Amino acid sequence: MTVHDLVVAGGRIVDGCGNPWYRGDVAVRGDRVAAIGAPGTLRGRRIVDAADRYVAPGFIDPHTHSDLTILLHPRAETAVRQGVTTHVTGNCGMSAAPLTAAHRDDAVQNWAHYAWGLDRVAWDWRTFRQYLDAIRRGGHAINIAPLVGHGALRLAAVGFAERAVSEREQARMERLLDASMRAGAHGMSSGLVYPPGCFAGTDELLGLCRVVARHQGIYTSHVRGERETILAAVTEALELGRAAGCPVEVSHNAPKWGAPEDASANLGLIEDARRGGLDATTDNDVHTDLAPRFSRALPQPVLDLGHDALIALLSDPDARAALRREVLEDTLPGAGYAGVVRHGRFDRVVVYHAGRHPELRGRSVADIAAERGADGFDTFLDLIVEEDDDLVGLFDYIEEKNIRALLQSPIAMISSDGLVMAPPGELDDPSLYWPCSYGEYPGILERYVRDEPVLRLEEAIRKMTSFPAQRFRLFDRGALRPGLKADLVVFDLERVRDRATNLFPHTFPFENIPHADPEGIDWVLVNGEPVLEEGEHTGALPGRVLRRP
Repeated sequence: MTVHDLVVAGGRIVDGCGNPWYRGDVAVRGDRVAAIGAPGTLRGRRIVDAADRYVAPGFIDPHTHSDLTILLHPRAETAVRQGVTTHVTGNCGMSAAPLTAAHRDDAVQNWAHYAWGLDRVAWDWRTFRQYLDAIRRGGHAINIAPLVGHGALRLAAVGFAERAVSEREQARMERLLDASMRAGAHGMSSGLVYPPGCFAGTDELLGLCRVVARHQGIYTSHVRGERETILAAVTEALELGRAAGCPVEVSHNAPKWGAPEDASANLGLIEDARRGGLDATTDNDVHTDLAPRFSRALPQPVLDLGHDALIALLSDPDARAALRREVLEDTLPGAGYAGVVRHGRFDRVVVYHAGRHPELRGRSVADIAAERGADGFDTFLDLIVEEDDDLVGLFDYIEEKNIRALLQSPIAMISSDGLVMAPPGELDDPSLYWPCSYGEYPGILERYVRDEPVLRLEEAIRKMTSFPAQRFRLFDRGALRPGLKADLVVFDLERVRDRATNLFPHTFPFENIPHADPEGIDWVLVNGEPVLEEGEHTGALPGRVLRRP
């Protein structure tokens, strides 16, 4: 009888394809699943007794921002402890490459919101291929499947210029995209509510999507509006895919505060497009809030201002009046959380971190404004100035009913919109609030599968494994079948717990910063090598850069 390297014995196998679980042994040899057999039939040099635990393919997160943090935290503990074995990076128009010397500083500035410790990043690449080589050389515990960002392409060509690109600049962006696709990018993402993506017209995006189509890649989009204009924004993304001839993924597609329609309308557009022959799907995470700096909720032309220019603008009464008009007119629709500012729902904005006045933590802007006898919008801007922009808020901007609707849709996969971060004990920045980076996948299993069922376990696992694998053409993983890559997770559904999430409305003070390791995820194998053993990280770095075939 063949003796395998490792056998996960006697578990409840969830194959990743939506089929009911069954009991069996899973054998690993090298980096692949070698065999699957009845309980007790496979032999291995090492045996993992799964007992009554579930055995599933490693989770594939299709929407992350780990482009730079994987260089800072190659052990990827916050991903591995959730059972995640692959991150799709480069989302929302943001990728770490390509870079040009003329606009390198713009690119670094653009990442300030997503990567802490930028001073420790070498930024010693220019091309997308050089960037991927830098990741590979550093080693990493999880797999990385990269997208190239439209925002990165535009920054490389024209920086933060608030205008249409010239024909020459468009051609340069298309050449950079072509080179990035040849280097292994799986497609192009856009982030059309952030600078510089918001300054791009549909024609600019169409020219780039045609390059993506030539390489049989995918177009993923954080669409141009997530509130009042969400249906038009989703329609734009779908029409780009149809005109260019490439698949479309609508990113984190839950309507935000102020949207006139619920998630069924968005899903209806995508379903209609599919019936018409367009390969279109969507994804979403399950958190109702986000914690950006207050200033991130201001209109896009303000977002690329330096610190001093921002404070000067907010201190000028005339500039403030113009800014208020711009917020109300919403000419360039902002990110979803900006909707609570536009609609004056300052009861939905709670101070999470205030650098100069920590006693404000836990208070809503509406409460502070009432205490001061001031207007809510003025108070919102006053606080930015008073705190010198060192001010982070919890913006409660998504209705859970829309999250549930998206979870139940067969064309919606599960994502986190998070990133690899430092383990909880190493966090030293009190302004950080990223529960999705610590507990997204265990939280779904805990809340929406076990405690408040919205999904069958097998369907939830499909949305975490074979569905994103299929979407990004990672056909050698995402399911438990002999011959496929051995990315595995063993978990105890009864013990699974997300310890990072505080559901809104928030109660203050927090006992601690809401970043904590989840429970119930016991074993994780990446490319056949154990990275988590009974909850302990092994230090192994077997992840690979998964380049587009």
